[in-house]
Amino acid sequence: MRSETEVRGEWLARLLSTAPADRPAAEAAVRRLYTAVGFAAPQHMLWFDSPCAASWPVTLLAAPYDLTRGQRLSSGLSRDDRTSMEKARATLGARLGIGEWDDVLAAIGAPRAMSLAYPPDPSRILSTPLNMSRLEMVDDMASLWTVRGDGDPLNDAEDHFWGGNRGALGSELHCPTSGGVLGNSFYTEYSFSTMADDEHRLSDREVPAAVRAAWDVAQAAGLWWPFENAVVFTDRPAELHVNERNQLHREDGPALVYRDGWRVYAWNGKAVPERWITQPESVPAKEYKGFDPTFTKFMATRPGQSPRSESAKKRATAASTLEGLPTDPAARLDRLRRYAGGTLPFFDRYRAGAHRDVWSELVALGPSVREDPYAADALAVAYETMQRVDANVRTLVQRLKAMNYIFTSDVGSSGSPTVQVGADRIALNDLVRDAGSMPQLGGLLGRMAKAVEMLAGAAKESARHRQTPITPHVPPGARVRKEIAGFEKEFGVLPLSLRAFYEVVGEVNLIGHHPSLAPRDGQIVPDPLVVYGFDEGAVEYDEDDEDPETPSAIAIAPDDLHKANTSGGDPYEMAIPDPHADGELLNERHNLFFVEYLRLCFRFGGFPGYDGSERVPPEIATLSASLVEF
Repeated sequence: MRSETEVRGEWLARLLSTAPADRPAAEAAVRRLYTAVGFAAPQHMLWFDSPCAASWPVTLLAAPYDLTRGQRLSSGLSRDDRTSMEKARATLGARLGIGEWDDVLAAIGAPRAMSLAYPPDPSRILSTPLNMSRLEMVDDMASLWTVRGDGDPLNDAEDHFWGGNRGALGSELHCPTSGGVLGNSFYTEYSFSTMADDEHRLSDREVPAAVRAAWDVAQAAGLWWPFENAVVFTDRPAELHVNERNQLHREDGPALVYRDGWRVYAWNGKAVPERWITQPESVPAKEYKGFDPTFTKFMATRPGQSPRSESAKKRATAASTLEGLPTDPAARLDRLRRYAGGTLPFFDRYRAGAHRDVWSELVALGPSVREDPYAADALAVAYETMQRVDANVRTLVQRLKAMNYIFTSDVGSSGSPTVQVGADRIALNDLVRDAGSMPQLGGLLGRMAKAVEMLAGAAKESARHRQTPITPHVPPGARVRKEIAGFEKEFGVLPLSLRAFYEVVGEVNLIGHHPSLAPRDGQIVPDPLVVYGFDEGAVEYDEDDEDPETPSAIAIAPDDLHKANTSGGDPYEMAIPDPHADGELLNERHNLFFVEYLRLCFRFGGFPGYDGSERVPPEIATLSASLVEF
C-alpha cells in the first residue's frame, strides 16, 4: 500500500508534466466518464495546443449560458478582441464543418461544467453525478470536500498554477479578455489535489468507473472543458520552470512555454508582465511596489537600479534647468529650443506628422528621456501633444452640447442590489451565483435578490430626478505647475505626458446621458472620456508596502462601470514615480500607454467603450470627424 505522500507526489509530477498529451487516451477516458455518469458520449473532440488558444472558443461556447460572460462580450470589445473572437468562431466552424455560428452552438450544446454556466443547471452538470459516484467511496460525506491549505505541496502548486483565483496560468496579463476562463476548467470542480485524496482513500478497493475515468483524463491531457456534445482539450506545456515550492517561477525567461509559442511569465507562482523579466531596467520601482519582496531584492541587483546613478544626476540637472518654463506656448517653445541649442529633432518630426513614431521612440529612451540632449525636445513634444488634445476636448464639448448631450450623473442609482455585511457591501447577484451548487440556498438568495431589486428599481427611478451637473472641461488652475513641482520633489516624477496634460488640458469629464450615445440602462458601457485634474488626493497608497506613506499610483479616472453609475472595479491609474516619456494606463481593458489611450478616445468621439462593438451610434462619426491628429 502506497503512502499518502507517495500518492500525492505522483499527482504533483502529473501536474508539472511537460510530456505531450496522449490524445487517444484522453478522448477514450472522456467517453467513459460521460457514459459512467449517465450522459451520452460527446461527438466532437476539440484539441488546442495551449490554454490561451482554447480560451476564446470556450468563452464563446459558454457565453449563451452565462449572464456575466454574455454581457462582457456585448459591452464592447477591442479590435484585437473582435479579431480573436471571429477567428475562434471560424476555427470552430471549420473543425465541425458547419458554416453558421448558431448551428455550431447547437451542435456543441450546453456546458456540462458548473463553472461555465450561470445560473447552473444541476441536471446537466457533469460533476453532480460524478460526486454521487464518489459518495460510494466513503461513509463520511464531509471527508470528500476536505480543503487542504498552502502547506500541502500539491495543493499549493496547483493553486498557483491554474487555480481559479491565484493561478498564474489564468492571469489576463498573458491571455487578455478571455483568460479568465482558464480558471474554470473541469479541474476547478475535481482538482488534482482531490483526485490524490480519493486515490489514497480508496487504496486497494475497487474504483468507481466515473472516478477512474476522470483520473485517466487528468493523466492524459492538460486543461479541459466539457460540453453536451463536445469536449475542449488542451495540450501540456513544452517547457515549465518552478521554484523550490513547485510554483511557476523563472528569473530570466518565461516560466511556461506551450507548443504553439504561448508564454507565461511568473514569479513565485504569481503572473508578472513580460517586461518585468525581459526588460527589468525599464520598470520603475513603483510599478512593483507591494509585490513579492524577493522580486524587489532581485530588481535591486539589476543594471540601472541604483537610486543615485549617474543618469539620475543628469536627469536632476536637466530638470532644474528647465524649471519655470513660460505658460505661453510660443514663448515656452522658444525657451526649449534655445536650451537645446536651436535644434529639436523629435519635435520637428512630430509637427511634420510622425506622431506615433516619435512617441514610440521617446518611450524607448526610458529614463534618459529626461537627460540632455533629449529633455527639452521631449518636453516640446509633450506640450505640443497636449495642446492638440486640449483643442480636441474643446471641440468635443461643443459638438456634444449641439447634440443636446446632458453632462450629468445620476445620484444613488445602482447596478446590482446589495446587502450590508459588517463594513462590506456584497452584491446579491454574486451570492446567488456562488450558491449555485446549493439549490436551497441559491433559491432563497434568488428570492431575496428579486425583492431587493424591486426596491432598488423604485429607488433608481426616483434617483433619475436627482442629478449632479458636470462641467465637462476645467482648464488648469494658475497654481497647478507649482503644485506639480512640489509633488514631484516630494514623491517622484510623473510621466511627461501626464504632467503636460495637467498643465495644458486640466480636467475632462464627459460623463452624461444621451438617447443614442449614452442611454440609461444601455447594454453597452460607453466609457466616456474622463481624466481627473491634478490633485494630490488622487494618489493611491499600497498599505502592504514597507513604506505605506509613499504613493504608488495616481488615479486617472473611474473605470467604465463606475462611469455608468454601477458597481465596478479599480480606477484607471498610472504608476508613480515614472521617469519615462509616457506611462501605461492601468486597469483599462486596452492596456495602452496614456497618449495612445487618448488617441483611442478621440477615434470614438470621446466614448472608447464602443471600440469593438457592432452597434456604434452614428453620432460617433460626427464627433470624431476632423479632430486634430497627435
